[in-house]
Amino acid sequence: MSNSIEHREQVLSAALEELKERMTEVMQGVASSLYTDYLPHVETDTESNIGNRAAGVVKNLIQGNFTQVGGLRLQVEVADGYGCNHYIQLASYSQLVKPLCDAMGEEIKGERIKQLEQEVKHLRDSLSRHHY
Repeated sequence: MSNSIEHREQVLSAALEELKERMTEVMQGVASSLYTDYLPHVETDTESNIGNRAAGVVKNLIQGNFTQVGGLRLQVEVADGYGCNHYIQLASYSQLVKPLCDAMGEEIKGERIKQLEQEVKHLRDSLSRHHY
């Protein structure tokens, strides 16, 4: 009878050892997949903060919320929306403004049309006040 118990313990021990080896292989494969397939797509807090600051700078540049600094024509100081100001050497029209305008396309046209319509309305109102 002790042979039977010893045999079962050996079979169980061998099965547990095989399970440990296979689990280790599976876990290494899963960890490797997470590291190479998943983690590169996870945005860290630092990346998120940088992205938000950069978006704030771009937004303020587009809205004209900047100050020309020094004697340089193309250098401005612009806030990022998080309490920091940045000094930026602006590129030429073809390097900065044109690519932004091309990317925004119809949205810029729509906003420009609204702006022009408001100017026309203001001019008409002004003219109508001066004509009795």
